[in-house]
Amino acid sequence: MGVRLKLAIVAAVTLTACSSPTPAENTSQHRDVKSILAAVTKSINEKGSYRFSVTPPPTGGGVRAPSSGSIRLGSEVPSMDATTTRPVQTDGEPVELRLVSTTKDTAFVKLPATVFGLPADKPWVKLDRKADDDFTTTVLGFHDVVYQQAAFTTYHLPVMEAGGDLKLTAEINGHTRYSIAVDYQKAYDTLKDEGLRAEVKLALDQKVPGSTGEIELDENGLPVRITFVTQFQGVQIVDEARFSDWGGDVKIAEPNPAEISSRN
Repeated sequence: MGVRLKLAIVAAVTLTACSSPTPAENTSQHRDVKSILAAVTKSINEKGSYRFSVTPPPTGGGVRAPSSGSIRLGSEVPSMDATTTRPVQTDGEPVELRLVSTTKDTAFVKLPATVFGLPADKPWVKLDRKADDDFTTTVLGFHDVVYQQAAFTTYHLPVMEAGGDLKLTAEINGHTRYSIAVDYQKAYDTLKDEGLRAEVKLALDQKVPGSTGEIELDENGLPVRITFVTQFQGVQIVDEARFSDWGGDVKIAEPNPAEISSRN
């Protein structure tokens, strides 16, 4: 758990607006964080699936590994099928990893055979949260950073609701942008989920009092972008994820057991 949290904090403390839009005059927009997030949650649950992409900013801190993939809603936890590119060995070159998860307790990673020497017909490895070896905790950490950005209903929205205060509403090219200041102490005191509280506490322990999140919604009330910005150790950290293809035909399944390599 400790390794996962250290990796996830990069995404957890990095949300909000890079732009300065003109405040909206449309009085029909939502007036508080709770009503915004309730409407967003309803809209996305009706669609059931979407695609996401994360591109690291050209400068500044934050998650530096690009990722993209699909999310499927409707089960106990959102399912994810994602690809990310990052080094997995000390001083190694970035390699492509495919990450698939359908439950909260396990995930699967497809590894490049040239790096790990896996059989060509068994490129997948199962990751179980009950294991505590370095490989499992490190790669699950990679999974969790991507998951936190992609499956925003599991982290970003609850933390925004618990500790957020609406600061600005704007209309830009037919889209509505909401800028929300997030107070982590308020979120920590309000949240009931212990996993979320642990994530927020990690930020507080690192002297990060909060961040600002921006949600950009299309004309149907669906997110096209969620951005977070914060100051961490003197560096402005920016995380931005984009969303599309709402309600697309997304099927996510665990790999065939015959394609999974043994950890022994």
